[in-house]
Amino acid sequence: MKTYHQRLHKYLCENLLIDAVAARDRGLLGFTDYQILQYAFEEERIIITANVCDFERFARSCELHAGIVFIRNGALLRNEQIAVVEKAINAITNELESGRDMINRVLYIELDNTMIFETLPPTL
Repeated sequence: MKTYHQRLHKYLCENLLIDAVAARDRGLLGFTDYQILQYAFEEERIIITANVCDFERFARSCELHAGIVFIRNGALLRNEQIAVVEKAINAITNELESGRDMINRVLYIELDNTMIFETLPPTL
């Protein structure tokens, strides 16, 4: 699984005043990805992950989730991770200010930094 720098959540808390947590700090190591998705929903937290394959499958199959940010490039350096996450936060903030929350929505951040919002699972 592609992971992000273990201190990224601390940077978000301290510098951007974002209430971010790491799975490790919540005792979730060893939990399945699906359990982490459920936990995030219960805590009303958006997941940021490079594990697009698994979390995308879960987002398509679950009834509700709090939102997921998919970062296509999992091999980023710490400063690159921070820059990408800051862009995601700005994009989500703009969505919220426009009245669109992240419930059942995902944000794809492509290798070229293109950002695409999508509803998952799709509404019928």
